Amino acid sequence: MSSFNSIGDLSRSYQLRLGQYGLKTRLDRLTQEVMTGIKSDIPQALGGDVSGIAHIDSRLKMLATFQQNASEAHGRFAGMQAAVGQVQTLVEDLGPKLLSEPNILSEGDLRARTADITRSFRLMFNTLNTNIGGRFLFAGTRADTAPLGSFDAMLAELGNVTAGAATAADIASSIDAWFDAPAGAGGFADTVYMGAHTGSTQFSVSPDHQTGSPLTANAAELRDTLKGMAIMAHASAAGAAIDEATLRELFSEAGARLVKATGGLTHARADLGQRQAVVTQAQTRNAAEVATLSIARLNLIGADPYETATALQEAETGIQSLYALTARLSRLTLTDYLS
Repeated sequence: MSSFNSIGDLSRSYQLRLGQYGLKTRLDRLTQEVMTGIKSDIPQALGGDVSGIAHIDSRLKMLATFQQNASEAHGRFAGMQAAVGQVQTLVEDLGPKLLSEPNILSEGDLRARTADITRSFRLMFNTLNTNIGGRFLFAGTRADTAPLGSFDAMLAELGNVTAGAATAADIASSIDAWFDAPAGAGGFADTVYMGAHTGSTQFSVSPDHQTGSPLTANAAELRDTLKGMAIMAHASAAGAAIDEATLRELFSEAGARLVKATGGLTHARADLGQRQAVVTQAQTRNAAEVATLSIARLNLIGADPYETATALQEAETGIQSLYALTARLSRLTLTDYLS
């Protein structure tokens, strides 16, 4: 008899543990559904046909990639816009001054000004070497490399380029030719510019849009600016080797180039602005599609909040009752059993 009762006790213990496991599993599932708002068993919720939800999930994943690309493109274009804006602000202020100062400043003041302008040129040089997250903005597709090499090496090269030039016009023309020399001719594109000669990598920002910028530190819009600054930097480096009359003419040569360069900078910024607009529009369209697909996804596999909360409460009540029953049974003694 005692053996039979022992088997009965074991069976009852097993049944209690099995019931506890089932309720705990149900509680965990319902808790997850309450937290996520999504059915825990998606195939069951869809009657076994998961093709629709698979298509939605695939599309959402693709849109997430587009949004990431768009965010990177937005940051890149914004950085380029800010850098070119700094260059343009300097050029728009400096160009007209260089045209007027030879008529009003003394020789000593003009030579001091060339030193100041050289410092500004160095800052401009560094601005064009701006990078975001280790990706250089004006290096074209070679974004892991600073687009402009050594500033001091460039000044030394300008001295070699202008050697033998007798007049301000000859000096300026030699500098122009050096900056405009095609790749392979030993000019700026070979000795100072270290980036690629093509624009930035294209960013896929939406299913039907790719965008990038052709603007590099070797683009004509920026080279025209560098020419004017380089004339002044050369005048500063040459010092007394350039007489006063030539110095005054170099101011005018540099000023004329900087004034002309403002148009190219304006065009470059306008082009960047258009590309920024394309990215913003793509982000808006992507976000709208994500919202629509997310609603459709929720309609397919969303857990009803009221039903889930009610079922969760029932499961909690069941567990509490089971625990109470288990505790009562565990307190039974032989005397309680026989009474």
